[in-house]
Amino acid sequence: MPWIKPAKQSDLKEMKIYHELEQPVPVFNRLIAKSPEIFSAFMPLAKAVKNGVLDEFETEAVVVFVSKLNGCNFCYEGHRTLLQKVSGNDAIVDELVSYSTSDAIPDHVKAILNYAEKLVTCPSELRKEDLEKLREHGYTEKNIVEINQLIAYTSYTNQTSIGLGL
Repeated sequence: MPWIKPAKQSDLKEMKIYHELEQPVPVFNRLIAKSPEIFSAFMPLAKAVKNGVLDEFETEAVVVFVSKLNGCNFCYEGHRTLLQKVSGNDAIVDELVSYSTSDAIPDHVKAILNYAEKLVTCPSELRKEDLEKLREHGYTEKNIVEINQLIAYTSYTNQTSIGLGL
């Protein structure tokens, strides 16, 4: 249970953005909704990040991987289940642990996970060459920005979840 009370579902009905929200509104979103100004800015960003270049499997693999690196059990557990469902592989999460040598992880996803690992764990060591590896897999500059934002957004939501007691 979170350390602060989430906004009530009934309180959200008064927000302009209410009709665009998943129903019932998840507890994470209800926590952010305690600040309507932040919530109104957050939801379009969340939608834009989720509609980036990566498909559902790739997106969930990144979210699970980054959430594990950040120690966010709330996000890790929720997205782990979704990744298993999307991939049809119950062992896919174990494959992420050793992604660089896994046969179950496609090479283009390995490049994304390598970039994510550096960005999350040692960002000052990230180099242009790390982006070049993404380009080698056909990602454009626009695509790389979208991948970067998914990783950064996931870290942001991980910190929000941890910081509010989820």
